[in-house]
Amino acid sequence: MGTIDGIWAIGEQGREVENDETAQAASLDDILHRKLNRIMRRAGVQAGEAPALSRWQDFLKRINLAFLEYRDNRLILEDSVARSSQEMRSLYEELRSESNLRLSQSKAHQEELAGLVKERTADLEAAHLELEQINKRLEYDATHDGLTGIHNRGHFLRVVNARLASQRDKTSHDDFALYFIDFDRFKQINDTHGHAVGDEVLVLVSNRLSRLVGKDDCLARLGGDEFALLTTVESTNDSIAIAQRISDAFHAPFQVRDLKIPLAASVGIVVGHTTYEAAEVMLGDADLAMYRAKESKLPFYLFDDAMRQDYLDLLELERELETAIDEEQFIINFEPVVDTLNQNLFSTESLVRWIHPAKGLISPAKFIPLAEERGLVTAIDRIVFQKTCRVFSTWIEHRVARQGQKINVNLASGQLVRSDLISFLLTTLDQSSLTPQHVVLGIAESHLLDESETVSRQIRELSELGFEIFIDDFGTGYSSLSYLAKYPIDGIKIDRAFIRDVHTNPEHKELIRSIIAMAEALNVKVVTEGVETLEQLKLVTDLGCYLIQGFLFTRPMDEHQAAELQISNSYIDIIAKLYQPHSIGPLEPIASPL
Repeated sequence: MGTIDGIWAIGEQGREVENDETAQAASLDDILHRKLNRIMRRAGVQAGEAPALSRWQDFLKRINLAFLEYRDNRLILEDSVARSSQEMRSLYEELRSESNLRLSQSKAHQEELAGLVKERTADLEAAHLELEQINKRLEYDATHDGLTGIHNRGHFLRVVNARLASQRDKTSHDDFALYFIDFDRFKQINDTHGHAVGDEVLVLVSNRLSRLVGKDDCLARLGGDEFALLTTVESTNDSIAIAQRISDAFHAPFQVRDLKIPLAASVGIVVGHTTYEAAEVMLGDADLAMYRAKESKLPFYLFDDAMRQDYLDLLELERELETAIDEEQFIINFEPVVDTLNQNLFSTESLVRWIHPAKGLISPAKFIPLAEERGLVTAIDRIVFQKTCRVFSTWIEHRVARQGQKINVNLASGQLVRSDLISFLLTTLDQSSLTPQHVVLGIAESHLLDESETVSRQIRELSELGFEIFIDDFGTGYSSLSYLAKYPIDGIKIDRAFIRDVHTNPEHKELIRSIIAMAEALNVKVVTEGVETLEQLKLVTDLGCYLIQGFLFTRPMDEHQAAELQISNSYIDIIAKLYQPHSIGPLEPIASPL
């Protein structure tokens, strides 16, 4: 720091540092003296006026020292600035590189984001389109039947309600009619040929109906084999003409696979008017008219207000019937089956009667069909069987019934498919000290149409246990002969319809002759029902039938009257008339209190 190399100087052009070899060789005093004179001349001071050299020398040394410190600091600062600048440049380069990288990444990200947005937009558009298709399908499914493709019940009711509202608001003055269409014995198609064939038939049914429908009409499938049609009509006669066309459309059978399937339509008609408040009520009235058509064996029926009252009465009767079952308001009447050959009673048939606490005697023709339809007939059957067994047990105990005499009890269709049927029968017989050999079970021929394995097994087991099995109403079904071959049948009862007009209808006489001959060949007993005159009795006994049931001997009796008949054997007097000359002719049947 104090060497000559570090002395600063101000030259002609400014500041300079003397580093040459000559300056280095001169003495410090000479250098300082020359520098001082030069400074003084520039300042306008005479050389002689210069202060003492030693004092300036000290001053200049201190100036030189300060300058050297300044120079060193400046070098340090410059070096620091240089380094800072380099660092700043490096940082800037790094930032610029990173910024370029980020920018490049951002651009790639933006491109990727734009691709994703485009992709998501396409997905949303596809989802929206799919949603529209789903909504359209849901809307279609909500208004159409899945099997046939025509409208469904819900849509049909909405259309009818709208039509009723327009009539009430006077916005429409067109008359319209509602048709409830049901098909007879459709269940048989499903049971015999399977539900796949049944579904094909329903599609063909809807196709035929669709050909009858105008563009402003509404055709719907309500469910199962039930259809409904709403159409504009000009008059009541016009509505009947449309019903006739519906009926005529099903005269030809359906061709399904290799099957020809006949199907008849039953149609209920309701003509729309302003008194209807709701479609359900109108549809219900058409349903009632359809059932009336079935009951009347007519192709169609026009609704009237009396039907609704009949229906309400039927609902009340149904509620009362349930109470009657709970309270066992039933009594048993008996009708004998007379063996004219051996001149004794083969059996007594039990017949149910309902004694209503307020309405009195209600005909079985009125409540039995209702009980069958509502699934109540099995409960009634069991009440009848239990009461019959108790009465018959009393007759045996008091020797009113002869040895070998039987009781006839009819089984409802629902009994044959119940797994507890046999156990119920055996338990009831055991409680009354009776055996299956005391019982003839009557099965209606129509009940055998099911031909299920359960029915076949039940009938076989009943026969093996010792019950006699008789077919009721024989000859009114579809394949009577097949039942005698398929089931272990002990007897048949010729339906009263054949004997009623036997003298005026030669075909019935020949049919009875054929049935008796066939039964004899198969070793099957035959009972003729409905015999009311000696002339009829003579005819059927001459044909070879000796088991007779009918009003000729007695009308249905209560248990005390039946006991009296068995004790008195009064029926023998009627048999005797067969062999008396001139005794055959019209004869009033024996009357009884019931």
